[in-house]
Amino acid sequence: MRMRDLRIPIRIVFYREDNRWMAHCLEFDLLGDGTTREQALECLSGAIVAQIATSIEHNNPANLFSPAEGKYFQMFAEGKSPRAEGDLSFHLQVPSAPHVVIEEPEFREYDNSDLAFA
Repeated sequence: MRMRDLRIPIRIVFYREDNRWMAHCLEFDLLGDGTTREQALECLSGAIVAQIATSIEHNNPANLFSPAEGKYFQMFAEGKSPRAEGDLSFHLQVPSAPHVVIEEPEFREYDNSDLAFA
């Protein structure tokens, strides 16, 4: 039995951890990391494609929808639009899942530098 057609809106919050950028997808609770936001986003893209492909292969749509912890949603809500957002390209295609469309994500950048002094 084939999964139904899906359109999935996603939100991604960027934050720094141990001198690396983290890109965290709230809807899938998946992470990518890198020395730049672009590298972190590229890593995250691969994780999302793998998650979708595996969920389709095993006919397990519930595996797609495992949201992140509430604190990451709060970070997203407190975040600002990333500087130079135009440099962030995010276009996913999962060859094994043409019926799954990932909508253009909404990006936020959370500055946790204030927490280091708390």
